[in-house]
Amino acid sequence: MTCEDCGAPLAAPAKYCSGACRQRAYRRRAREGGHGSPRLDTFVGRHAELADLTKLLARHRVVTVVGPPGVGKSRLVQEVVAHRQHAGLLVLDGCEDSLEECADIVQRHPTVRVLATSRELLNVPGEQAYRLSPLEHHEAKRLFCDRALAVDSEFDERAALLDALCDRLDRLPLALELAARLVRVLTLEEIAARLDNRFAVLTTGPRDAEEHHRSLHAAIDRSYLLLTEAERAALRTFSLLPGGISEELADALMPHGWELAKSLSARSLLESGERLTMLESVRLFAFDALLQHDSTAVRDRLLDVLATMPEEADNIRYAATLMPGDDRLVTENDEGDDTEEIALGPLSWREERLLRVAALVAEGLTNKQIADGLHVSLRTVEADVRDLKTVLGVRSRAQIAAWAGVRGG
Repeated sequence: MTCEDCGAPLAAPAKYCSGACRQRAYRRRAREGGHGSPRLDTFVGRHAELADLTKLLARHRVVTVVGPPGVGKSRLVQEVVAHRQHAGLLVLDGCEDSLEECADIVQRHPTVRVLATSRELLNVPGEQAYRLSPLEHHEAKRLFCDRALAVDSEFDERAALLDALCDRLDRLPLALELAARLVRVLTLEEIAARLDNRFAVLTTGPRDAEEHHRSLHAAIDRSYLLLTEAERAALRTFSLLPGGISEELADALMPHGWELAKSLSARSLLESGERLTMLESVRLFAFDALLQHDSTAVRDRLLDVLATMPEEADNIRYAATLMPGDDRLVTENDEGDDTEEIALGPLSWREERLLRVAALVAEGLTNKQIADGLHVSLRTVEADVRDLKTVLGVRSRAQIAAWAGVRGG
């Protein structure tokens, strides 16, 4: 396997050996009058975004579309180019792994209008950022249904589970399209049951697409590998905070915590708002990465910090599912002598599944029996049991059973 631009051997499945080769190939296609092969599928929604980008291109020389992995930046730009006439427009797609080179191209051609996509800004003079968010609810459903009907003409567009499924996929176009391709072999219920292990099943993108457009894991991993080690460690830690991240909490968890959180936000891996949050797909990716590192030490640090912050109720609720009965998760009540557990809210799908698996382990069921009972694959249950051992800091099924007994008792 060789690079399509320079012919150099490739160590991994890909079209190009570097960002530089990919950009050269893209520019060559642009000079030849095209922007890749024509799309055979329909473009769904994004009418406001198309109008916004058209206006921005009329007013600014450099417009960069930024957003999280899988949000549809490349496809949106392709649609802009296909339906609008922009004389002298240079398109730079996927600039995040060649930022310096792309910035240099922009600065060396000051009269050329540029439309770029990236997971972070180029930081060149005159650059106008356009942040692309996940699809609106109705657009997410339309996209899923469109792609599902393409592979199964009998797909039920009114399925009750569709709203929840789109939300669990963060309304990310890439995740929705990959999941929709599964309806030819799985029901919506079966797809939903596998989303806790989504990176093992959302891997069926078009063969002619680049690797990060064929797999949800590859899309997020591409951003993760571009981070510094400190940023990666921060992202892994923040995966334990589904209730969001405040400045006080980030700085309490690690040195320069808030600075790292803002850096991750600038790289489109944290969502801005009152508190910084993660899309569920990014959080599950980071949590899986955490399990491959010293998750016990991170968990213990988190519990120590949360014990001093009763206002972090949502994050305490999640921590309590990992360590029930831990005396760091109780607080004195108004009487002063007794203690009470901090009130917990409803559990997420993943939390509920892990608790169910732990309870079934405590009943003495094998992984195969648990998989049959939950209607999931054996590999999914094996991964759940492995995750439970890592998160709880235990080594055996007997210890998981003892943990479940303490929680149930």
